[in-house]
Amino acid sequence: MKKFNIQWAWADSIATEARTCLNQLKTAKKNHYSKLELQLSAKTTATKKLITKLEKTLKLATKRGFPHIQARKKFFHQLLGLESKIQKIASLKLKLKKLKNTERLHICFGSQKLFNAQHHLAENGYKTRHDWNVDWRKKRSGRFFCVGKSQPGGGTMLKVFPLQEDGSYKLQVQLPRPLQDKYGQKIQLKFSVSDRNGRYRATDLDYAINNLKPITISIFRREHKQDNWYIHLSTYVQEIPVVHTRKNGCLGIDFNADSISVTYVKWDGNIEYLEEIPYKWKNQTTGQRQASMRNIVSQIVKLAEFFECAIAIESLNFSKKKAKMSGYCKVYNEMLVLLSTGIFRETLESRCRRFGVELIKVNPAFTSLIGMINYMAKYGLNSGTAAALVIGRRALKLSEKIPQCLLRPEDVNKHDWSHWRRVASFIKLHRIRRTQLFRWRKALEGILTHSLWAEHQLSQQVHIETGE
Repeated sequence: MKKFNIQWAWADSIATEARTCLNQLKTAKKNHYSKLELQLSAKTTATKKLITKLEKTLKLATKRGFPHIQARKKFFHQLLGLESKIQKIASLKLKLKKLKNTERLHICFGSQKLFNAQHHLAENGYKTRHDWNVDWRKKRSGRFFCVGKSQPGGGTMLKVFPLQEDGSYKLQVQLPRPLQDKYGQKIQLKFSVSDRNGRYRATDLDYAINNLKPITISIFRREHKQDNWYIHLSTYVQEIPVVHTRKNGCLGIDFNADSISVTYVKWDGNIEYLEEIPYKWKNQTTGQRQASMRNIVSQIVKLAEFFECAIAIESLNFSKKKAKMSGYCKVYNEMLVLLSTGIFRETLESRCRRFGVELIKVNPAFTSLIGMINYMAKYGLNSGTAAALVIGRRALKLSEKIPQCLLRPEDVNKHDWSHWRRVASFIKLHRIRRTQLFRWRKALEGILTHSLWAEHQLSQQVHIETGE
């Protein structure tokens, strides 16, 4: 205020924005530290497993030699991989140490790339430093921001006035003192608000103005749109009551690699409607993937409105799995990076609130496994829609019993999930594919023998029906 002779409200807005940036940097540093720790833990575990495997192979090779040339080549290839893993662990430890010892947080308004361009003018398309300075100042002065207040107009330096006779709103900007001699004390602008995608934005703005709600206003320039200026208003909207609940059933949603499975489950737990919504994540820009997700969410919420029911999704968090990605195959890693799971959940939560649809988050434990064994063959579903059916049933608080032929006498009094955990462990150990589980009785043949079942070993075949 003293240095630039500006009003308190402008100084408060600048301080608020700077504090927000600082908090974002602190959160980003904390998240980066956690990500590095997870990567280090995953890489260390993978390295230990590889060392154990190489030790066993080396002992056998010392006694009997390698069975063929390919086995020998594979052994030496794994040794090279071990060296690479050890180097990666050392690099991660160094990054963690450096990040831990770094106390100062750095931020560059106008972008670090443009700031560094002043040291290499010709390479970045500038003839003189003056040309660079023009772009630098323009980049750093492309927006201003004002915190909203609970008073008429929704703010202090920036006020929004009610709808005018010509159908437009009026924005009054009180300029900082150093600019008043050149431009006057106040500037008045007119703007209109249109409704789109089922959002009644004009109604929301009228509610905020009439009820003296704070309106935080950001005015910014978009260089890629001919340097036009835009106004962004953030305020409180009227809360919409939840009218579509689980009393009328539930839409179960299962997120897959290339599609989103939707299954409508009636209140009694029976399936009535299913749909596979395709989703492209390869060869798409970030904006295209996000737009595609929003369209899918809009389609799902319209289905919930049609059936007048709730929506159920899994309470999954892929952040930890993304941090440990090095342990998975290349295709799976690429899928995890590009899948917009975060934007899908955020958009779904926002749209459900706006349209009064109840959103239920359920535990994701064994949903795919239960769907494949209990419902895939029964209803002729694929693994995605079968899992969506289980998600919908779980939101309706319906239990999923394991087939009697897979139940051991000593496990009768245990929780259902303990039985499913045993089956999941068996499937993982023997690498049984999802397609095989369409005929799960044949795929899990041998599971009835108690001793084999306990040890997860298949030394002999056992008939699933008779146990012989």
